[in-house]
Amino acid sequence: MIGMNAVIPFLPLYIRELGVSGESAERFWSGMVFAGTYFLAIIFVPIWGTLADRFGKKLMLMRAIFGLALAMFLMGFAQNVWHLFFLRIFQGMSSGFVAASLGFIVANTPSDHKGYAVGFLQSSQSAGMILGPLIGGFISDLIGFRFVFYLVAVLCLISATLIYFNVVEINKTKGDPESNLLTTFTSIFTEKKYISPLTMIFLAQVGIYLSFPILPYYIENLFAPKEYISTLTGLAVGLVGFLNVLFAPLWGKWLDKTNANYLLKKASIVLGCATLLHSVVPSHWFIYPLRAIMGMSLAGIIPVLYSYLGKQTPSEKIGSIMGLASASTLMGSLFAYLSNAILAPIMDLHWLFIISSGFLFSVYFLSKQIEKNSFR
Repeated sequence: MIGMNAVIPFLPLYIRELGVSGESAERFWSGMVFAGTYFLAIIFVPIWGTLADRFGKKLMLMRAIFGLALAMFLMGFAQNVWHLFFLRIFQGMSSGFVAASLGFIVANTPSDHKGYAVGFLQSSQSAGMILGPLIGGFISDLIGFRFVFYLVAVLCLISATLIYFNVVEINKTKGDPESNLLTTFTSIFTEKKYISPLTMIFLAQVGIYLSFPILPYYIENLFAPKEYISTLTGLAVGLVGFLNVLFAPLWGKWLDKTNANYLLKKASIVLGCATLLHSVVPSHWFIYPLRAIMGMSLAGIIPVLYSYLGKQTPSEKIGSIMGLASASTLMGSLFAYLSNAILAPIMDLHWLFIISSGFLFSVYFLSKQIEKNSFR
């Protein structure tokens, strides 16, 4: 996660280095490059999840992290924005490490501890979100963008080594050999207990990431020193991760003791308000307390929904369901980034935060509508 997030602060600035010029073109390609990882990931992540049920989840972890290492290494050699864009597509098709990790954790954790386990995993991911942008922003300002991609590839290989020698798959249940992706889709979309959380994952993901690609430009417009934009953006992203590390296990423990819809309502209203306030701040310094509030509430939505799905799903279908939940996450991110690419060139940047908050508030209202259906 350090490696995956190290490139985030400077990715829009790397686009400039690859020859894209002009404010509208920069904003368009920033959205497209961020969206690139999701075009084929939406198709392949559920497939990898189904294969994990049949052949083992540890194998899929190894496959995913090697795919990420190769994609990141090649991005360091990109010569134009098209190279970067297609390599981001390849990353989405070949990787899926987060989804594989979630499937592994849920499958190998007792039911009454799944909420805490997913929260703990969220803390691990958030720790990478803290260090990644800070390290990536600092190194890119100090040495250059391309070196960061090579560093990411090395970190991936280190992770693969740790997984191979230290991770033991306890629950090696095999999926139904007669089952396939189509039958899994059919079984999920005929049960209401799956439809609602998948919809909410999609909406939350759009709300969280719609404004993400323009964050460096927004900070730049708020009178931040231009020579430190990459570092300041890394600080803003890392702050969310730091608070997420602290609060994700708490959200997980609360989930093991109470209804998820109660937690979802609290988290979505706080996150929506913090996102909305981004649109009215007079200086970039006001961004950081708002990012802290976002970090506190972020783990109360998508990890909670993943935990619920894990509790409601038979162990032999965990990989498939987690894959489809990840596909919902990916579709939300893809929709967010494509919308950013379309909207950012034609409107003031503060409107993207207003629109983002609308999606997050919709999660709140959807939670109220399904209040009679216990998530526990």
